[in-house]
Amino acid sequence: MQICMKLKDGEHCFELTLLAWPFNRYRPGPGPINYPAFLHDATIVGSIYEAVGHVQDESVRNALEAGVNNSVAALKSRGGEYVSKINLGDRTNDVQTGGARRSA
Repeated sequence: MQICMKLKDGEHCFELTLLAWPFNRYRPGPGPINYPAFLHDATIVGSIYEAVGHVQDESVRNALEAGVNNSVAALKSRGGEYVSKINLGDRTNDVQTGGARRSA
């Protein structure tokens, strides 16, 4: 990702290091028949949820949390009757509470 900013002496661009998970070629498991990549996608959504706790700006963090909540709703909907519950749980590392667990 590149971000460019206009400063007094011109535009300065910064290349940001992005978080990446070691995704291998996906092999469907015993997930819902209508959504074989369910567990794969749920792993990504859960990982993003965990990372959201490290976002410093409240408005950005809230926007990301809304996106995660929308993603969980989509997982439930797409998974259909096979999915009885999705619980994101507590974040293990929450910057706002000094690394302690945050209650839901």
